[in-house]
Amino acid sequence: MRKFYLIIQLLIAVVFIQTAQAQDSWLKVEAGTEFSVALKSDSTLWSWGRNSNGQLGLGNTVNRMVPFQIGVDSDWKQVSAGAAHTLAVKNDGTLWAWGSNGVGQLGIGNLTQKTLPNQVGNESNWKEVHAGQGHSIGIKEDSTIWAWGFNTYGQLGIGNTINQSSPVQIGNLHDWLTASCGGGHTLALKADSTLWAFGYNGTGPLGDSTTIQSNVPIQIGPSHQWTSISAGFEFSLARKADGTIWSWGFNANGQLGIGNTTTSLYPVQIGVNNNWALIEAGSSFGFAINTNGELFGWGFNANGQLGIGTTNDEYYPIQEVGLGTNWNYISGAAGAVNAGSVFGTHSLSLQGSNFSICATGSNYVGQLGDNTTTQSNFFNCSTGDLNVGLVEMDKSDFFTAMPNPSNGLFTINTETLNSSRHLCNVLDATGKEVYRNSFNTEIFQIDLQDLSSGVYIIILENEALSVKKRVVIE
Repeated sequence: MRKFYLIIQLLIAVVFIQTAQAQDSWLKVEAGTEFSVALKSDSTLWSWGRNSNGQLGLGNTVNRMVPFQIGVDSDWKQVSAGAAHTLAVKNDGTLWAWGSNGVGQLGIGNLTQKTLPNQVGNESNWKEVHAGQGHSIGIKEDSTIWAWGFNTYGQLGIGNTINQSSPVQIGNLHDWLTASCGGGHTLALKADSTLWAFGYNGTGPLGDSTTIQSNVPIQIGPSHQWTSISAGFEFSLARKADGTIWSWGFNANGQLGIGNTTTSLYPVQIGVNNNWALIEAGSSFGFAINTNGELFGWGFNANGQLGIGTTNDEYYPIQEVGLGTNWNYISGAAGAVNAGSVFGTHSLSLQGSNFSICATGSNYVGQLGDNTTTQSNFFNCSTGDLNVGLVEMDKSDFFTAMPNPSNGLFTINTETLNSSRHLCNVLDATGKEVYRNSFNTEIFQIDLQDLSSGVYIIILENEALSVKKRVVIE
């Protein structure tokens, strides 16, 4: 009976804590290939979906069907999700990376996969970072542009096709504004609103009217009116200052949004409207939000990633239905194509005054974050609001770690969790994993005596829950 009441108290506390967490609004969501990451208003980072390469940053390779917090830090500023790696910048300007690293896309100087955030170099002047299928681009505060990772097509823009495991500067100019990484090509904007591109060009994603790839930045047309860019898989989207949007590149699924499936080697305008505010290129599909807050999608839709209620491809922008006119942000998985199959077919958005996360598309590894593996053809706006996996345990009795403080030898009692199988991780104050072990008993001991004195976070995970507690080593 005592255990029954403790379990009831646990469930009530979890609901209370998760509801409190949901009050923090989401600032940004990023759809990677079969996984998702999100930044909250309290500057914490969260992730869910596929984790086979550690791209969720949770210290393991376990897939998650609901959002889990990445470490304990609350000083994140910007995040970007690639095919199987994640990049993020902190408020102090430091750059961090985790996940797949087989071609150096983490930028940490080696090819070792990382399941926890690892700092890239020791510099603290990064402004923003962008993750592609296998390469990465960063902009520093001095407006220089840097690249690393996969470079077979010259998508790093550094004048060769050699992969790089550490950031390398592209040219020596200090006038770069932003960038976007696609599957094998890169787009970049300069401060003078000119558009530049480099990398793969076999289907025209560089937009220079040729199919010749370039390993250095080349300007796309003479216009000085470009304001935003988004690189998809072998196609590109861009917006001009007059509110028009343009596309070019591969178009087999209508991803150019021009009403047909004809590939274009140069920018063509999508429709005639001039009230577009935001654009987003997914793997083989596109989105745009207009100044009225209305969301439109087009292109590949076999998994319902357009959120329009069907799985039919759309060759021209079609408006999302049923969720009003207050869309704030949209992200479609840039993904990849392998043996003719497209991977990365889900979409995330922010909607409403409370910036709720909405998700649609494929969901077989939980990338929609709704605690199911069921595909959705409509945007479901419950993702991330109540289904939060990581709960704060500072003042709880959900498990005990005794004595606390201690010399590093802790006895863990998990009887109230009603489970005898746990993965135990310990993080230091920076979020770095310093201990990992698994246990098959309700009471076990962990030895942290080799660690320095300070504050640490013990995280226990089982099939149903992940909980944490702060402890002190004297």
